[in-house]
Amino acid sequence: MDRLANTVRPYAWGSTTAIPELLGTAPTGEPQAEVWMGAHPGAPSRVDRGSGPAALSELGRAATERFGPRLPFLLKILAAGSPLSLQVHPDLAQAKEGFADEEARGVPIDAPHRNYKDANHKP
Repeated sequence: MDRLANTVRPYAWGSTTAIPELLGTAPTGEPQAEVWMGAHPGAPSRVDRGSGPAALSELGRAATERFGPRLPFLLKILAAGSPLSLQVHPDLAQAKEGFADEEARGVPIDAPHRNYKDANHKP
């Protein structure tokens, strides 16, 4: 078993203490809003032997045939230090269509007006 190294997202609404307390690290004084665990291309988990997506091939042939080289999984631990807005996510068909449309129109993945950062739903 490998220990994952995960990305902490420093959104302004994040708590300054909750994630450091969870991870056993010293607070930086900056907001830390989310810990991402999974294979999202924007912040994949890493292991000592390479990136998370590369290590996921060890799940076996059936998993690789079903999902490809990247397991479509993302677990977020949220640590809100202030109120959050309500979010509504698309189903899988709408996510694929919206992502493909924005890709075809050349909307940069990090553009603030982009709605679909990937082609997956968020059940």
